Amino acid sequence: MRRLALVLLVVGIAILWRPFIRPIGAGAILVADIYSSALWDRNVAAYVTPLPVVTGTRETFAGMEMRVTWWRPSWGDRHPALMMVNGATALGNDDPETTRLAEALARAGYLVMLPEFPFIREGTLEPRAPAIIDSAFASLRAAPDSRDMPIGAFGFSVGGGMLLAAAGRYEALSRAAYVGALGAYYDLDTYLASVITRTQVVGGAPAQWDPDPIARLRLPLAAAELVTDPQDRALLQQELRTHDGRTEADPPLAIGTEAGSLWRALGANDYDVALARLRGLPPAMRKVFDDLSPRLRWAAIRAPVFWLHDEGDRFEPVSEAETAAATPHDGTTRFQRTALLSHAAALGTGAKEKGLDFWIPELSGLLLFAAGALGAGG
Repeated sequence: MRRLALVLLVVGIAILWRPFIRPIGAGAILVADIYSSALWDRNVAAYVTPLPVVTGTRETFAGMEMRVTWWRPSWGDRHPALMMVNGATALGNDDPETTRLAEALARAGYLVMLPEFPFIREGTLEPRAPAIIDSAFASLRAAPDSRDMPIGAFGFSVGGGMLLAAAGRYEALSRAAYVGALGAYYDLDTYLASVITRTQVVGGAPAQWDPDPIARLRLPLAAAELVTDPQDRALLQQELRTHDGRTEADPPLAIGTEAGSLWRALGANDYDVALARLRGLPPAMRKVFDDLSPRLRWAAIRAPVFWLHDEGDRFEPVSEAETAAATPHDGTTRFQRTALLSHAAALGTGAKEKGLDFWIPELSGLLLFAAGALGAGG
């Protein structure tokens, strides 16, 4: 009964706020869809909204071919649209959290495009990622059923960071109705320094952070992929796999300058030391880090930014979101902290057992956040 009451509360808020029916109603459908199916064995939103039409295509963006999944509302010819940029999930477009959100958005009246960017699924630091993401967004802008409608973009985890890096640099995303992120990073340097040293900087002071084992290994290995010499790269990757994403020994004497610089950075125990070593990497490696970091072009983002971040996120530290929210740019920033999510998953550990004093403010906060973003997107 408590689960049903929570879902009815969300729907009730939408009814009471009918003057704002488009964004609040869409937000209520979105939140009810996600959390009724996550909490219960039924989807309450499915009783009041028709099933979306799901199709798949193969598309090429900036010379890279990929799978694209589309969710369309089952009514009308034209709709406001949203491009989703997934995180580094091995399931790609079949990730259940992603598909649940995409279906919820389509039920709420939005055309949803989900490109399966190969570099994000594989967890690599693709130098051309922002250009490819922007090319995909330009394609959505040209789609017949979204033409002349508001179009936004929302990214998850590392996909959110790469999306924001593109938004400050390329033309199509600079004209987005809004850009959003869930559990993203702001600066690849500070993100990697946090992973290496198990530390994040909160309020200007270092604080212990326990990254998930996947993040502890996957991000340093992705950085090691930037080493151009194959033998040096193999040595560095073996060291990282042996020591849980860190280098414990000194670099081999015969190793090249490029690999040696990164080897020393990935072995730092102090956050400031790690950050300084990362920012002192050779120019070719620095260019990749800079091109993939929203920090470098954050001030140029003209679209409103909506950033949602789990307080206890173990994949990207919440300090990344706090730093972004405190830094001005050409648009506005709406930052929402939440204890309800678990990174990009709908429910955190133990959330189901918590009482109404937890659920009511958390769900209402998510509802207002969703309504704000969806309102900006038409």
